Amino acid sequence: METQGLTLEQKFKYLEVEMIKLRDENTRLRNTLHENGRHARRIERAYQDALLLATWRAAGIIPSRRYAKRFEMTQFRYESACGLLKLARIIQRQRAWVTEDLEVMEKKLAVAREKALEDPALFFLRLNKHSRPIG
Repeated sequence: METQGLTLEQKFKYLEVEMIKLRDENTRLRNTLHENGRHARRIERAYQDALLLATWRAAGIIPSRRYAKRFEMTQFRYESACGLLKLARIIQRQRAWVTEDLEVMEKKLAVAREKALEDPALFFLRLNKHSRPIG
């Protein structure tokens, strides 16, 4: 908008409105960045934990919640890892592992991680209700 023909008071009001718009946009962008950053950290942590569970399974160890707890993996992290394993279609139903080949599981998990980062809803659909975000 041209501000040449405006009085000082009009220019001041115009700049004040622009400043309010920029503040609102800044807040919106900051909130979006915060949400995406939190989700990305959760997916990355879930990916590392899912690789650990897959490694245990490939070694012949049943990666139960109780076994994971021995290694200080919280229930939240365990559920997130299982959600990523379900998204990768390595675990079906409750505890049915499709494969025990670690190389195959790593490739599928890498693809699932990308999908989960692109579309968070795909990841959250694989989680229990208590593991999903509120909203």
